[in-house]
Amino acid sequence: MIRFIKIFLLTCLPGFLLMCTGCVTLYKPNAIHSPMLAEKGEFNTSASLGASGCGLYNLQAAYGVSVHAGVMMDGMYHNRHFKSGDGSVEKLNMFSGEAGAGYFTPFGKFHKGLFQWYSGGGYGNTTDRIDHSSQPSPDLNAKYFNLFTQPGLAYTSKNLDVAFDVRANYVKLFHIHAYLYDQFEWWNTDFRFYSDTTIDFMNLEPAITFRAGGAKWKGILQLGVTIPTIHSRSYFNVNTSSMLGVPLFKLSLGVSYTLGRKRIKSD
Repeated sequence: MIRFIKIFLLTCLPGFLLMCTGCVTLYKPNAIHSPMLAEKGEFNTSASLGASGCGLYNLQAAYGVSVHAGVMMDGMYHNRHFKSGDGSVEKLNMFSGEAGAGYFTPFGKFHKGLFQWYSGGGYGNTTDRIDHSSQPSPDLNAKYFNLFTQPGLAYTSKNLDVAFDVRANYVKLFHIHAYLYDQFEWWNTDFRFYSDTTIDFMNLEPAITFRAGGAKWKGILQLGVTIPTIHSRSYFNVNTSSMLGVPLFKLSLGVSYTLGRKRIKSD
């Protein structure tokens, strides 16, 4: 039995993964933005690469506008170029941005515990196109907006920050345009996209974020999962590679920079 599993993993699974790289993608979650602001005047910014389950390039920034209120903003860019055996090349480009505001309050004996709750929204644009030298070039494009709310708990210190956040994220795709979408069988799915189609769904996205390093510069590791809830079929229709299960697990790595954190400067 064990030998059979090894043979399957070495032969069948790589081909299955390769096939799914050509599946339609109109939406991908971003890396969760956990501001971890603890005081007025604190500013932090970060850049991270999505290794699994989220967009490739993520930029984030947050600022404490008062002793209990903060603002946040972030942007994501994701792209993919995939060449099929028939010479066609899929080109995926995705841009999105978000902004939000929220409440935070330190707690505990040394005020290293932190409760935070942020809410906001964003906008994105996706184009997924196939180029072929001797055939028509189909493409899919869509716009989308999202609304989110995100409570979390964190531990903050000079050299280590750890946060656990749970994001409830509502997404609506609109102005979906499909030109010659069904001309390539390996790109098509059971769901057909028609012009002016709208699709909506809601995901729960729990994530744990680690920031470790110096007082200002820290490395970031984030682990999480995307859990499609309301209209889950719609989520898989616009992110068909997630049907494998593995892309539902999120992993990102990056670096952050913090200014104005005075409360724990000498701990």
